[in-house]
Amino acid sequence: MRTTALTIAEKLRTVETCPLFSGVPSAELAVLAEMMRTEYLRADEILFQAGEFSDNVYVVAAGTLNVFLPNDPLPVRALSPGDLLGEYGMLANLARTATVRASTDAVLLSLDYQRFRAFLLRFPEATLVMLKTAVARLVAAENRNRRGASP
Repeated sequence: MRTTALTIAEKLRTVETCPLFSGVPSAELAVLAEMMRTEYLRADEILFQAGEFSDNVYVVAAGTLNVFLPNDPLPVRALSPGDLLGEYGMLANLARTATVRASTDAVLLSLDYQRFRAFLLRFPEATLVMLKTAVARLVAAENRNRRGASP
């Protein structure tokens, strides 16, 4: 597995695939990409666990990760390149709401919440995309719960 940081060009290609950043001008995305750190996970390594302090948002650059809710052994969703994760912690009292584990070797880009908040304030349309995604996930979770609760 590669262990050197991604180049700015590689980071930029990654953030360009993330729907959250779709309305952001390329020059601004390049600045954002430059601020992001490269992180690596091996298969089965845990990125974070539900309840832990939350201080970063991530974009998957390569590999796949699974999201697990507390007390549920089955993943509720899989993450692949271009997916954003960790944004709930910024909105939910800085606590992680799920456990995320790499299902393959993975490369992530991370950004601290202070810089991510500044980005969202500068590009409010990105905030709307993030909220739309959050609502879609909540509706999907409610539907799963309803199916599980029926006789």
